[in-house]
Amino acid sequence: MKRVAVAVLTSILAIVGAELLAVGQVDLSEFPIGSTRMVYAVRSEDLSEPQTMELTVTAYGDDQYKVRMVTESIGNEDELATGFGFIFGSASVSSGTGQDADYSSLQALMDQRQRLQEGQNYALPGADFVDIIGVEIAGVWCLEGTIVDDDDPDNRMSVAFALTNPVYISPRIRVLELQDGEWVETFALELVEYTLDESGG
Repeated sequence: MKRVAVAVLTSILAIVGAELLAVGQVDLSEFPIGSTRMVYAVRSEDLSEPQTMELTVTAYGDDQYKVRMVTESIGNEDELATGFGFIFGSASVSSGTGQDADYSSLQALMDQRQRLQEGQNYALPGADFVDIIGVEIAGVWCLEGTIVDDDDPDNRMSVAFALTNPVYISPRIRVLELQDGEWVETFALELVEYTLDESGG
């Protein structure tokens, strides 16, 4: 939840390519044959307009895949110079705006997400995953909860785990910061469209 600096867009795209092939909320082998298209809206307090990120995973069979990412942003020169691009891992998202959402403490729960139950709370090292509810995000059924960090009570992050459809990045991540007694969203990434083209598109 701390701000981090990220490299310029060319470096980001090189890193993203390696990261996407290595890690994700699910393994590439869980994607059905064909092209699964996931479109995310990304908001940050540092951007005047939301960014759009489209991620397509094409599974050909025989352990062959193609991962394609397209990002789009509208903003002024400063916003586009520093706020364009993303780095994704299975348990973290960094944007060019300096926002970092690290939910690595949830990796064990993410791996066991089919066993999680609504209304339950789960203890994590140094934090708790609480207020778990079932939600539908872009047609994908998910369990969503909030990470409450014992060492950082002024920041919270909600994360949704997809249950019914494979997604490469969590369907929703929201980072909240306590500012003047109110919770303010400082970063959000949300799945807004999910489609499967079984012809391989």
